[in-house]
Order: sequence, then structure tokens, then C-alpha cells
Amino acid sequence: MFLARHQPSPWLRLPRRTAGTWFLLDYAYYGNTISTPQILGLISPGASTMTKIAIQLAIFVVAAVPGYVLAIARLDRIGHRRLQLLGFAMMGLCFLVIAVIPGMTTVVVPFLLVYGVSYFFTEFGPNMTTFVMPSEIYPVSMRATGHGISAGVGKFGAFIGVFLFPILEDSLGLRGTLLLTAGVSVLGFALTLVLPEPAGRSLEDMPASTREVDGQPLRVADERQVAEGSAPAA
Repeated sequence: MFLARHQPSPWLRLPRRTAGTWFLLDYAYYGNTISTPQILGLISPGASTMTKIAIQLAIFVVAAVPGYVLAIARLDRIGHRRLQLLGFAMMGLCFLVIAVIPGMTTVVVPFLLVYGVSYFFTEFGPNMTTFVMPSEIYPVSMRATGHGISAGVGKFGAFIGVFLFPILEDSLGLRGTLLLTAGVSVLGFALTLVLPEPAGRSLEDMPASTREVDGQPLRVADERQVAEGSAPAA
């Protein structure tokens, strides 16, 4: 009884999940994005700085922008949680392929193809959903707080990723660093499994129990409850 009485509120546990997934995404995303010219320099040492910047811009235009636009169009149809799971899974797979297949970090074209796919599924996935979900799955009374905590922790993950990537690359090599990034993506996938699915649900109708929070769909209020709740008091 003591343990049950002193268990933390589900609303206190939920920020660990939304903030955790945002942290893991930003670690993987910004660590690689900011370091893309450095990565390209390792794969093609003779490339000029302008060439590396042009390739990075091309990856963004060809892979990242379409992924983001498609995520906006299909977010509610696919589901926020499912889209985030798909994105983390594909990010992990792409980084794993680059890390374990011989030659992927020495030949430019195969690397760019797989790296571009990882960019697409970052945008068509957690780079969209980690921002959207905290604004929807919290009750109105703590929605801004929950989103703010998640965003702050996420940006800390971005700082850690950008700071650690050159250090890890020096000690582990590019393949080892990307293998670690694949592991981070897998952790993001696992943490997403315990998030609720807000797609197609009312923002006013948040789960009230731990059972509803722990990876269960949010309940939708029926029309009679809405009518009764909005009716003026006698």
C-alpha cells in the first residue's frame, strides 16, 4: 500500500519518455548533421570545403525536405507513435549498414545513398514527432511545461552529440561512431514503445490513469459527454 501510495504520478513519468526520445533523436541527428562535412572529408579526403557543403545541401534538399513534407501530410493517418517507431528503426538500420558493411565509409556514392535514406526517415519520423507529441499527450494544465522540459532535454542531447562526435570519431573511428549512433536510435525506438498514441484524439481528453499512459491509445470522449460538459449550468 505504501509503494502504491508513493508511486510517482503518470504525468511525472511521462516527461522522462518524451524528453528521453527527443534527447536520443537530437544526439543522433545533430551529432551527424553538424559533422557531415567532417564525415565527407573522411570518405573523400580530396573534396574541397565548397564541395562538401554542396553535398550536404543536396542531401538536405533531396532527402530531408521531402521526408518532412511527407510527414506533415501523413502524420495523423499513419499515427505519431508509429511514425516515430518507423523513423528510429530506419535510422538505426541505416547507421548499422554504414558501420558494418565493408567499404561503406570509403566509397562516396553508396555512403551518400544510405546516409540520405537515414536523413529522410529522420524527418519522416522522430524529427517531426518528438516535437509534436509533447504538445498533444499532456493535459492542458501541464502541456506547456511538459513540452518545455522535453525540448530543453532534447537540445541538451543536441549539444552532447555535437560535442562528442569528433571525440568519438577520433577514438572509435567513423564506423564505430555510427555504430554507437545506431544503438542510440534503437534506444529511441524502445522508449517510443511506452508512449501513448495521440493521433486522431481530442487534445482535451487526456488519459487519467497509469494504465492509459503506458503505451495505450488515448480515450476519445463520446458525443454525449462532450454535450454534457459544454452545457451551461442550470
